[in-house]
Amino acid sequence: MKKKKIQFQQYIFEGTNTEGANEEFLDKTAPLIGYIVHSFNTLEQLLNNALCDLFHDDMHDLGLIVICKMNYSAKVDLFKRFLIRHEEMLGEKMPIFEKLINNLVKAGELRNQVIHADWESAHDNGYTFTKFIVKKKSGIQNEYVQFTPEALEEILQFIDETYGEFDDYEEEIAEIHSL
Repeated sequence: MKKKKIQFQQYIFEGTNTEGANEEFLDKTAPLIGYIVHSFNTLEQLLNNALCDLFHDDMHDLGLIVICKMNYSAKVDLFKRFLIRHEEMLGEKMPIFEKLINNLVKAGELRNQVIHADWESAHDNGYTFTKFIVKKKSGIQNEYVQFTPEALEEILQFIDETYGEFDDYEEEIAEIHSL
C-alpha cells in the first residue's frame, strides 16, 4: 500500500479528484471495504471477549461495564496494560503479547484509513485522500493512500491474521493459568 503526500495549496479540494471516483473502481473496492468492516468488527468483539475474561472468567458483566463506552484504541490500551501486568507477575516477556498488541494497533490504523478515506476522491490509480497532516516543518499536506483491490485484500488478510493470533494468545494464557 503506497502513500504520497502533496503540499496543501489554498483550498481543501485542490489536488483531489473532484470528478468523482470511477464507477468500475468503486465496484471493485466497495465489497472489499465491506469485508474489512465485517472482519474488523469481529476482531473487536474478540478483543471485548478477551478483556472481559481478564476481569472474571465466568461472567462478563463487570468487564462489559468497564468497556461499554470505550473506543477501540482505549480497549487495546487497557488490554496492553493487563498483559504488561501479566508479564510483571510472571517475571518474563511473552512474545505473543507484544505481537498481538502491535497488530491490534495496526489493524485499527488500517481500518481507520479505509473507513475514513474520501472514496469519492479516488483516482483511477487507486490513490484516495485519507487525511490532512499539519507539521511545523512541512506545513499542511494532503495524504493519499493507494487503495488498489490488492492493497485492500492485504488489509483484510492482515485483520484476519490478527484475529487468528487470539488463538495463540489463548494458548499462552491457558499455559500461564495452569502453572
